[in-house]
Amino acid sequence: MRGRLPWAALLGLLAGPALAEPTLAEPTLAEPTLAEPTLAELAQTDPVRSGAAGQPVVSLRHAMGGAVARLELRPAPGEALEAGQALLLRLELADEDGRPLRGLRPAAWAERGGGGIACRDRVRGLLENRLGRRAEVNFNAWHLAYLGDNGAVQVLDPVGGTSRTRLLAALALGGEAGGWAADAAGNRIFASVPSLGEVVEIDTLRWVVARHIPVGGRPARLALDAATQRLWVGQDGEAGATAEVALLGLDTGTVLARLPVGPGPHALAALGPGRALAAGTDGAVSLGAEGASPLPGLGGGFTEAAHSALAQLSLLLDAAAGRVLALDAAGQPVGLWTVAPGAAGLFPDPTGRLLFIPEPGEDRVTVIDLARRAVAHRVPVPGGPLRLGFSGTQAYVQSREGSSVTLIALGSLEEGGTPALTGIAAGSGALEGGAALGPLVVAAPGQEGMLIAEPDQRVVHVYMEGMAAPSGLLRAPRGRPLALAAIDHALRETAPGRYETRAVFPGSGRYILPVMLQGGDFLHCFEADLGEDRALPLARRLTVAPPESGDTLPAGTPSALRLRLSGPEDSPAWRSAPDASVLLTQLSGHWQERLPLRPVGDGRYEAEGVTPPRPGLLRLHLVAPSLGLEAGTLPPLMLRAVSP
Repeated sequence: MRGRLPWAALLGLLAGPALAEPTLAEPTLAEPTLAEPTLAELAQTDPVRSGAAGQPVVSLRHAMGGAVARLELRPAPGEALEAGQALLLRLELADEDGRPLRGLRPAAWAERGGGGIACRDRVRGLLENRLGRRAEVNFNAWHLAYLGDNGAVQVLDPVGGTSRTRLLAALALGGEAGGWAADAAGNRIFASVPSLGEVVEIDTLRWVVARHIPVGGRPARLALDAATQRLWVGQDGEAGATAEVALLGLDTGTVLARLPVGPGPHALAALGPGRALAAGTDGAVSLGAEGASPLPGLGGGFTEAAHSALAQLSLLLDAAAGRVLALDAAGQPVGLWTVAPGAAGLFPDPTGRLLFIPEPGEDRVTVIDLARRAVAHRVPVPGGPLRLGFSGTQAYVQSREGSSVTLIALGSLEEGGTPALTGIAAGSGALEGGAALGPLVVAAPGQEGMLIAEPDQRVVHVYMEGMAAPSGLLRAPRGRPLALAAIDHALRETAPGRYETRAVFPGSGRYILPVMLQGGDFLHCFEADLGEDRALPLARRLTVAPPESGDTLPAGTPSALRLRLSGPEDSPAWRSAPDASVLLTQLSGHWQERLPLRPVGDGRYEAEGVTPPRPGLLRLHLVAPSLGLEAGTLPPLMLRAVSP
């Protein structure tokens, strides 16, 4: 089970009518489910800063509520343990007898500054996210990247974004893209730019363009060989294109080989470590790092290539002639099936057993059972089916016309079964064959929902399987989506009781790392130093202490509120900020009020006439623009209004 905030949190953000202002869910950290740690438990926190063979490691341990957690930060081999590097966060969870705790849902964050806040209140503020407050590093996050037809990759933050925009980054490629690939780990995305003769590599941990890799000609379709960390690059066949496929080494960012395959456009499929298949108008070619071997007797006119690792078959589509070929590992034809001319593509299911071929001219999808090497079904799908995407249980068919997406239950396609179809109102307008450069239907991380692009409307539908309709929309702010990738940066279980992810810490300083077990009794704020914090902005070096009068205020009766701000000695502006104010919000009744704070010396501030209308919880944010403090910059203080 993957570690992340519940999918319901996303639905809370997206709930409501199409493109309506999202409504935010109330806190998921209940009052007070967590017992205060005992002295014995507190004594079990022990920081370490070295690892095996001298590798720099931050290792922190804490026991609470029957769980023992060890949190480690590790750099990549040969790298320094410092901010700006991609660090591995490893969380090992066991019970008091040392048995691994499996299948948990840990949530974790990291942020600098803002000390003096109870860990529970810190986490509550991060979960609520009502005023744009977000941690510097979110170990529960996932992002949606889409390739736009405007020559840029846009990155959306579905959960952490604000109601105004969910746009996290916009990365210009320098021209319109011709191909798209994402590695399985989700750390890198590649896009080819034919007009520049380049492949652009995007670092998804930092969301920056990492490299422009010269290829030459007009690079187009891409096929990633994950086992060898190499990238096969085809050409688009237009003026200036070459008649070769390039093999890129991703460790060096250089062209390792240029293999002659004939004129493009080239369809590509990675077949396994060091092997690929290229196909085009003149036929098909088997590729390896050592050279290219034409496959005779197959004919030409191929527009699509795919591979099934399960069936150990390479697959080719000749759309004009209406034929699908299957080749064995030696490149020999072992299967030939007839489909309607104009078939729109080859779409193997996640297992690799079933091959789906949409036939828009016939309003149907042909399903081939690759294990039996036979046509299993001809499934009627109205509207001119064009593209497919998959969850673990359903095939999602996008059509040219109509106002719905057709779902075909994969379990109903077993030998002798009757295809089970349903429709959901997720819009129309699937991209014509060749226009899409990658998947337009992808599973959201955690496999709890699906993301379905509607390119012409520039939206992505959020759909929970089993529901009658999508639960919300994500707006694609710039450009029609041509490909989607859901990038998962959340903690995931990599071994029994071990949860890991990678992240980049943005700057040096002391980080507070809250860790919470959802549905459990463990909550602790670890602390780790990643260099001196002198480069930190002043706002991140400030802390606010709870009111001197305690954490309660009388309801319905004016009273005074006194706060204490602390900061660095070398930047004394915090001692008497003239524009300081306090923003108070009551969790029930939607009451909110901003009151000026009067500096009374040495970081102390006071407000008069604070009058919560009713008993209940209050959230307090300190605001001072001259210090860089906006609502949500510092963790909120949690107070309670009580009957006088």
